Amino acid sequence: MRSWGGIGVLLLSLAAATAAAESARPGADASLAEIERCVTDNLPNTAGVIDFRVEAVDRSGVATASRAEMRWRQDASSLMQLVLRVSEPAETAGTALLIVDREADQPEFFVRLPEIEKVRRVRSKRLRGPVLGTDFSYEDLKRLRDPLDRANIEVVGLAAVEARPAWLLEAIPKPEDRSEYARVLTYVDQALCMPLRIDLYGHDEKLRKSLNAPIAEIREVDGTELPHVFVMEDHRRETHTVVRIQGYEGSADLPAAQFTKRALEGAHPAATAH
Repeated sequence: MRSWGGIGVLLLSLAAATAAAESARPGADASLAEIERCVTDNLPNTAGVIDFRVEAVDRSGVATASRAEMRWRQDASSLMQLVLRVSEPAETAGTALLIVDREADQPEFFVRLPEIEKVRRVRSKRLRGPVLGTDFSYEDLKRLRDPLDRANIEVVGLAAVEARPAWLLEAIPKPEDRSEYARVLTYVDQALCMPLRIDLYGHDEKLRKSLNAPIAEIREVDGTELPHVFVMEDHRRETHTVVRIQGYEGSADLPAAQFTKRALEGAHPAATAH
């Protein structure tokens, strides 16, 4: 049975409410700096809770459904802290992931599995592997937290996503990154200032994975636009993972104690009021 974990990280970068004013959105000939600023303005900058469902579909079409909650906050240095917990199905309930940004180093990943009480740190050699059976690797999670990876990125032209004008950005990972990808293309919707598609190419120059946020699933929430469905396709494995947002709630802050290794071992915190 395929299970999942950790993929809620992408909700911070691609499911962010579009808060930027219309007048602040750059035109078709926008520079990289203008596009980055516009996308960054749309990202959550405080804290919050997202409830969502995940459907992992294997090569034969068999789907495994799960449900989870993701909480995030920023510390005093504006570094991100994020915890995700699986609540369904029963056999994977209790699976949890903690991600803590470090100012001078790579983010730290910690995972707790229901069959193992001890929290484990995810080592760098495992970053390329799938996260608990989904189509996301830990490297994908790191990249998706910042869809406009500023390392070797440039605007390479204009494109379209579902017949909507988009800026096309290309990122080339550096050799020292030891990335599983040789090239990453990001399609940013010009009207929404939101990445709606990311294509990840392997070192064999073949399309390895694609992440899409369908336009039809973008809905208004409290006066802003929010994608409610994301699909990650693994073209080599012929599998895909679908994420569906069930609930979204912003907050001024959440207790820092909820974002520690000790909290990962403990009971699920009470939900914030809706």
